Amino acid sequence: MARPGGVRRGISALAKFVWGLIAFIVISSLGGAVVAGMALPAVAAAGLGAKAASDHFQNLPGDFQPPLLPQRNTVEAADGSVIATTWDPDNESNRVVVPLSQMNILMQHAIVAVEDQRFYQHGGIDWKGTIRALVNNSEGTGNLQGGSDIAQQYVKNSLELEAGTNKAAFAAAQADTFTRKVQELRFATSVLQQMDRGQLLQAYLNLIPFGNGAFGVEAAAETYFDTTAAKLDADQAALLAAVVNSPTADDPFDHAGAAWTRRNVVLEDMAQQGYLTRQQAAADEKQPLNLKPGDQENGCITAGSDAFFCMYVYYSFLQDPTYGSSVQARENLWNQGGLVIKTTLSPKDQASGQNAVSAHTHSTDQVATALAMVEPGDGAITAIAQSKPMGNGVGQTYVDLAADPSHGGGEGFQAGSSFKIFEGLAALEDDWNPATVMSVPSPLVETGLHVPVCVAGAKPTIVWPADYQPNNDDDRGFTGTLPEAYWFSVNTYFLTLETKTGLCQPASIAQSMGVTADNDTGTGAPLDQFASFTLGTNLITPIEMAGAYATLAAHGEYCRPYVITQVANLSGKQYPARGKQCAQVIDPNLANELTAMLRGVLTVPGATADGLGIGRPAAGKTGTTTLSIATWFDGFTPQLATAVWTGFISPKHGDFLGYMEIGGHYWAQQIFGATISAPTWQQAMEGALKGQSVEDFTQPYGFPPIPSG
Repeated sequence: MARPGGVRRGISALAKFVWGLIAFIVISSLGGAVVAGMALPAVAAAGLGAKAASDHFQNLPGDFQPPLLPQRNTVEAADGSVIATTWDPDNESNRVVVPLSQMNILMQHAIVAVEDQRFYQHGGIDWKGTIRALVNNSEGTGNLQGGSDIAQQYVKNSLELEAGTNKAAFAAAQADTFTRKVQELRFATSVLQQMDRGQLLQAYLNLIPFGNGAFGVEAAAETYFDTTAAKLDADQAALLAAVVNSPTADDPFDHAGAAWTRRNVVLEDMAQQGYLTRQQAAADEKQPLNLKPGDQENGCITAGSDAFFCMYVYYSFLQDPTYGSSVQARENLWNQGGLVIKTTLSPKDQASGQNAVSAHTHSTDQVATALAMVEPGDGAITAIAQSKPMGNGVGQTYVDLAADPSHGGGEGFQAGSSFKIFEGLAALEDDWNPATVMSVPSPLVETGLHVPVCVAGAKPTIVWPADYQPNNDDDRGFTGTLPEAYWFSVNTYFLTLETKTGLCQPASIAQSMGVTADNDTGTGAPLDQFASFTLGTNLITPIEMAGAYATLAAHGEYCRPYVITQVANLSGKQYPARGKQCAQVIDPNLANELTAMLRGVLTVPGATADGLGIGRPAAGKTGTTTLSIATWFDGFTPQLATAVWTGFISPKHGDFLGYMEIGGHYWAQQIFGATISAPTWQQAMEGALKGQSVEDFTQPYGFPPIPSG
């Protein structure tokens, strides 16, 4: 009498045989083999079971759709040069898909040698290995043996990729079960109907993980050897092929010994299969790993002086419904990767702007400088530069000092006298003759005066505060014309005009020119209207001011500042092109008249920026806040407008812009708009416009001629 254990072993052996037979019949039906002569009485029941299994197999989903591989995003300048690449470490998008022709043949041979030795002999699926694995594991659950060839591995990795964060789908793609293996085979046959062996190998090498966040062979070559897949040599290719089976256990950085041993196994396999000579393999096996980690540059922080422009692009993308119905949808699209984002950045403008900023303000100075360039008549932001680079170290910041909060910036800064353009336009719209001579005192005392405003939900006027008695910079009264008031930046002249026009008109003009509360695109909340309005006490960004001055350069046409011109994904989808959004907001002749006045700021002897011209027609305005916590120069030519701010990022009580070292120079005096901001503007504009044709402004008509000084 047999022992019970022997009976169990006999039953188990029979079950394995029966399931193995079922597996064989299923696989044979899949492979096109003709199975005949299965009339053995002992396995008649098994034959019925096999038929049922085969029928079930035929009913499994078989139409496999190759996944769209996540890849790095590429952010490009206007000339097509790359500003930065970005990817999401959580979704396998650190990948650069390349054709098989850009993968060294040694890499192709290495992966075949270790992962699918009969790849070029079998029909695409290694039925011998697969049947062996299924027979040996045919009890239905647990620890499936190998047998996965490249086609099956491609399917498995594809299903894992598509599962993403879906835990159930990911578990199903990895399950060690007979059912999962049969489904994998079903999909593998579909793959082989769609691809030849070269296409399959290309898809596989672009898909699989190589560890350390690298997906696909191109990213892997960069990660481990700072090279490309096309330039891999034999021992490098063997190492990459070695880590595929277990990227963690054979991680060359953390487990160099295991990786070295596994690499040499691959080299031996390559020699055994004729891809290398025995001598070549032996020589390579003696080589150390020779790792040379590539600089994995992910994100805007890697873009150097372009970093804040890049960040502005990212936030602009998130805010634009062109790319999705919600912020979350747009963020998902960005994180999915594979986008090519073309932008308005001019490398020439950016370099000139950054060089100018760095020449006049150092990153570790107590104050900072930020600059923005905008193209008149278009709105394209061609440069964003600042003295403090991106980072969290000493002298660094993650705040884009030229931008608003929704674009990664701060709340902005007081604009000082550069804000006087809006009051001047209001006066011109009220038919103020620029040649009119007006005398104004210093200080200006208007206690109790009611000044018209237009603030929603508020009274129609504000009362001039008794404690607001502003002075001119020289504490003297002034008698002169509107152009002269601009040249010498006479505070009480413009405040007197403000009492005549009221605040509603200049505030509305400013808003029409894109200057709103904490928003670069002209769509923010209305500006605060108070007595000091025309002296620039609202918080404004350099991008807003560059856009406003560009409006003057474009004869009163405001164009919303923008940075993205085109977005496409790697499947060929083109998103609707973004471009200029412009509107005529100021009478062209009035804009040209104000421009004619502002030219004298740079040319009239004794004017606030006299001597800071750029050798071609230009106009602009200095700005210095009352407490000297911020200074500006905003200026333009017909082709380009640039706004420069220099000041305290987060001013506190007692801060004063003066008697300090800035840019390696000690300033033993108060710092004004013409001290640092205007020379920065001058250098930036000269470099950006170098080589461009000299264009003149359009002369206004119907006004008295303005002397040029």
